[in-house]
Amino acid sequence: MEDLKSNIAETLAREMKTPLEIGSDTAGAVRRIALPPNWNLREYDDSKFLAAPKRKKASVRLRTPEDFIDYVKRHGSLTDSTIWCEADYPKGEVAFTSILNDNGEDPGAAAWRDHLAYFQPEFSEEWKRWIGGHKKAMNQVEFAAFLEENLKDVVGPTDGENLPTGAQMLEMALAFEATQDFRFKSGVRLANGGINLSFVQDDDDATLQKMQMFEKFAIGIPVFRNRDAYRVDARLRYRVRDAKLTFNYELVRFDKVLEAAANGVIATIREKTGNPFFFGDPFAN
Repeated sequence: MEDLKSNIAETLAREMKTPLEIGSDTAGAVRRIALPPNWNLREYDDSKFLAAPKRKKASVRLRTPEDFIDYVKRHGSLTDSTIWCEADYPKGEVAFTSILNDNGEDPGAAAWRDHLAYFQPEFSEEWKRWIGGHKKAMNQVEFAAFLEENLKDVVGPTDGENLPTGAQMLEMALAFEATQDFRFKSGVRLANGGINLSFVQDDDDATLQKMQMFEKFAIGIPVFRNRDAYRVDARLRYRVRDAKLTFNYELVRFDKVLEAAANGVIATIREKTGNPFFFGDPFAN
C-alpha cells in the first residue's frame, strides 16, 4: 500500500511540475519530497532543529574502568544494556564495549544499538617497555643500558629460587659494558643455572676475562596503569656472530599474566554494573 501511495504521489508531482511532500514520520522530523526535474524521492531529516533529540545515541571512549562503570550505570539499564569483552591475550589486546540501548530479553522488541561506550585498559609504562624488548636482539652496551634503566623492576629470588637480585643484574650489566671490546671465546653452563662467558682480546688469546650470565630472572610490574603489579619470569639468551655477542630476553607466557590482570578488571566491571556480560564481538556479521 505504501509503495502504491508513493507511486501515485510521484505521478501527481510530475503532472503539477512542482515539488511535492509525499510523507513524514510521526514526529514530523523526517520529510520525503519528490523534486523536479527527474522527480527523485529525497529524504530530509530536520530532527536537528528539535528542542531535544527523539532518543539517546552516542559513541564515547572512557579512560578508566571507574569512568566506564559510572557511564554505564548513568545512562544504561539492567534490562536493556549489555557489556562485551574482546580479548586476544597472545596479541596483547583487551577491550570493552557497552551497548546502552541493546536488544532486550523480549523476543518481539528491537532496539537501535547505537548508544555505545568503549573502554580499553591503558598499559603501564613498565609493561610497554618490557613487552617492547621481548625477543629483541641487543648488543652488549644496549642490553646493559636497558638493564640499568629498568633495574628497579627486577624482583629477585623468592622461596629459595635460584634467581638474581637487582644488584646482581646490575653487576652483570656492568660486566657486559666492560667486555664490549673483547672477542667472545666460549660459554659454559653451570650447575646453578648460570652461564660462564669467556672473552679474550683480539691480539692476545692468553688474556682471558670471564663473567657469569644468569639464564633466568624475574620482574614485578603492573600490567595496567595505576593497577596491581604481577610477576613475570624471563629467560636470558645470547647469540654469537663474528665473535661478538647479542642478547635478548623472552618473557615467559606473558599472555597468562595479561589474562590474570584482565580478569581482575572484568570482575570489577561485572560486579559494579550488574549488566549482562559477554565475551565476543558485539557487531560481528
